[in-house]
Order: sequence, then C-alpha cells, then structure tokens
Amino acid sequence: MQLTQKKRQRTDLLTVAAVAALFVVMAALLYTGHLTRQVTNMLVPVAVYIVMAVSLNLVVGLLGELSLGHAGFMSVGLFSGCLVAIALHTTALPLGVRAGGLMAAVFGLLVGLPALRLRGDYLAIVTLACGEIIKNIITNLNITGGALGLDTSSIYAGAKDLLP
Repeated sequence: MQLTQKKRQRTDLLTVAAVAALFVVMAALLYTGHLTRQVTNMLVPVAVYIVMAVSLNLVVGLLGELSLGHAGFMSVGLFSGCLVAIALHTTALPLGVRAGGLMAAVFGLLVGLPALRLRGDYLAIVTLACGEIIKNIITNLNITGGALGLDTSSIYAGAKDLLP
C-alpha cells in the first residue's frame, strides 16, 4: 500500500516539475520574442482550456460528480469581466479577470448550493439546464449585445495610437 502511494507521489511530483519546466520555457520564449504571432495568440485560449479541464477533473474525476454547467459559469465570468472592462474604457486585464472570476464564483455558489444535494443523473440534468438557461439569458440580454456579442470598440479606441 505504501509503495503505491510513494509511486503516486513521485509521479505527481514529476508532473508538477514537467509543467513548471514547460511554463518556464514558454515564458522565456514569449518574453524574448522567439514565438511567432500565431503561437502567441493561441496561448490565452490554451490557458483557458487548461483551467477548464482542471476544474472538470476536480469535479468529475476527484469528486465523482457529473456536472455539465461549466460552460455556463465560464460565460458568466467572461461577459461580466468584459462588461467591467468596457465600462472602464480600458484594457485593465487584472480588474476584469477578478470581476469575472468573482461573478462566476457567485453564480456557481447560487447554483451549486442547492444542486449539490442531488446525486448522479439528477445533478447532471440540473447543471445542464443551468448552463442552457445562462446561455439563453446572455443571448437575449441587450447589455451583452444579444446574438451579435459585445461591442468592444470603446476599449480599443485609444489603441489606434499604439499601432505603427
């Protein structure tokens, strides 16, 4: 029993070391300008998908619950963070990210507290329904731009001066 636990700890330590090494290499390549524009533009979506995969692994893999509402909570965080940035007319990324994370956490708690009393298929149905409800609300709200999406031109209006 202890042998398998030590082997698992060693494997986990190697995984953490590999991820840290990959992060250091990518950061060095990014900040020295050795990455192409295409790879640089893909780093943010890749990081978002990694965070989403880790959160799904925590809920489904570690806890054993089948939750299908992650995309809904991610969209709440996305739109609230973007709305904060638009309201401030700035590309204040840390403030928008914090606001988006806070709103996603609040909505996750509002849905999660009653829904986590359910088990199995019922939890999956409730979280899937919440994700669809969030999608329909965002699509039909005027503040989110409806089906056309957000108008972010106010954020990038001052960025024209920065372009060559």
